[in-house]
Amino acid sequence: MGVLTAEEVERLWARLDDEAQAVKLSHQAVLRFEQFYRGLSDPDRSVVDGVLANWIGRGLDSRRRFDGLAVISRFEIRSALPALREAVSALDCAEGPSVPFERSKLGRIIEKIEAAGSSCVS
Repeated sequence: MGVLTAEEVERLWARLDDEAQAVKLSHQAVLRFEQFYRGLSDPDRSVVDGVLANWIGRGLDSRRRFDGLAVISRFEIRSALPALREAVSALDCAEGPSVPFERSKLGRIIEKIEAAGSSCVS
């Protein structure tokens, strides 16, 4: 079996999201996606990590963005740090009541990932 493609990841998330929306349990999509992610090989995780980093941009589908941030935070995906930092920088020019909340949320995720990366294991 080959490595997942970004298109396959997108289709999977869309299906999980549609199914969760149909039963009015939107949180199920992210829980099922996390379960899927947990079982991936390293090469497949690398593909999914790239897809998740792409979901961080403002103006994209809010459910996809929310789920992407949740998975990135949960699994402390270090490769998403540049996209997270870029999202914080983009907020410098943004206005609106959600901007401070969004900046804080992104900052917490960045701090969590950086702290996990600096942990020493003996």
